Amino acid sequence: MHHFVNAGLYDALFVMQDTETKTLWNHITGEALYGELVGRGLPISNLLQVDVRQALNMDPDVHVAISDRPVLGRMRGVGPGGPNAQLMPMFIETLGVEDTRRPRMDMGLGVWSEQTRKYYPVETLRERGKAVIDTIDGKNVLVYLDALTSTPAAVFVEATEARFDGQEIFLDNDRLLRSGVLVGADGQPLPREQPQQIFTRWYGFALTFPDPEIYGETREP
Repeated sequence: MHHFVNAGLYDALFVMQDTETKTLWNHITGEALYGELVGRGLPISNLLQVDVRQALNMDPDVHVAISDRPVLGRMRGVGPGGPNAQLMPMFIETLGVEDTRRPRMDMGLGVWSEQTRKYYPVETLRERGKAVIDTIDGKNVLVYLDALTSTPAAVFVEATEARFDGQEIFLDNDRLLRSGVLVGADGQPLPREQPQQIFTRWYGFALTFPDPEIYGETREP
């Protein structure tokens, strides 16, 4: 068993350290960066932004934990923030060479696999109706802005078109997405497969996965 703490910053992102071996770990990929356990990786899964109702729809037996600790104010530039969000100087000092195709503090959904690294700007998703069908590793994927949380997410689908109607997303294969749950024509929940994803700032995704694709943008020749 290992216990993890926040050990500092690299590329303006937090770095984890396990207290047993002092190995440093990437908190997005689970990769050991430096130390005794380099070459190993931690099992990772998607951390999704959902409310309690959505969580219960996904799994009626889910345990809901309510903390009695006070909520701390966000550090400027760390949370979603507004259009003028900035990184604090102590973060900027740790940055490497940035990818300037998008603004540093741009928000979006980063999706990755062994073959693909792709970034979906929230701004582009809004412009395209808040729900788009794209292709990841030869499979169709629905990328959307959740109606309740306003955060982006992605799920594999067999559809080719998607449209919002209220808080539900209707697909052209007689299926829909309701409160984060994929539902069939009979109204019953269906198994849901998702790519690895993270809601993040552009600088963090591009420095973690250099030279990613950007949805809706064509790279200059």
